[in-house]
Amino acid sequence: MSEENRERNANAKQTHHGQIRTDTEQYNSLGLTKRNQEFMHQLNKILDQRGFGGDKRSVGVTDTLAKLQEGQKTGQTAKQLFGTPTAYAEILINGPEKASAAAGEQAGFWPTMADSALSILAIFSAMYGILGLFSKSPAASSGQMGIVGILLVSVVFGLGWAWLTPILNPNDKRKRLPLWRILLYMAALLVGILVLFAAVSLLPPMLNPILPAALYIVLAVAAFGGDLWIRRRFNVTGGMFASQRNQRRR
Repeated sequence: MSEENRERNANAKQTHHGQIRTDTEQYNSLGLTKRNQEFMHQLNKILDQRGFGGDKRSVGVTDTLAKLQEGQKTGQTAKQLFGTPTAYAEILINGPEKASAAAGEQAGFWPTMADSALSILAIFSAMYGILGLFSKSPAASSGQMGIVGILLVSVVFGLGWAWLTPILNPNDKRKRLPLWRILLYMAALLVGILVLFAAVSLLPPMLNPILPAALYIVLAVAAFGGDLWIRRRFNVTGGMFASQRNQRRR
């Protein structure tokens, strides 16, 4: 690295209890693009949250800045060089081998099931809650599903998606199934959910009561919060709503 770059990088650092505190404005003088400035800001924010500081962090951040400056000369972005700030922070903290191993581990059947079930529960609860708030017709005639039906659909979908996850994204890429079999399994899950929808709609209101709209909203918020906790606690990085790119990188 040139002496000029060393001095410019040093000006971007502020030590605070052994950590390097940075924001996007402090990278303006380094000639980084807005996106690369934001990458550095997010990276340092994550490193702060993880309590990672000291000389190891200082060297890692300085080296990252140098690579970003060199990469910009050929049009490379931070995302192309390092991936996401979260993934790269893991590399700085634990090294590339441990970070790669952790990224390749799937969360397991039950965390994946809970993540998918809570996601569906949050979506349906929010949908029916909003529908109930704005609908002028009685809940039973507006097409709302009772709470038992929502719970059953959520649990069954969660189980089905947890079963599909290792099929769609196996750890051993050599065991990936042909596309037609994957599509067949997904179609089977979809048909099963549709049949379950039809079945629960036949349940009498006594067994499948429709809750007030406000309770559905509360349930949606609780399910969403529970899902966030599950994803963070068990490192669920895939799931139904993860991008295909993220799932391939696992």
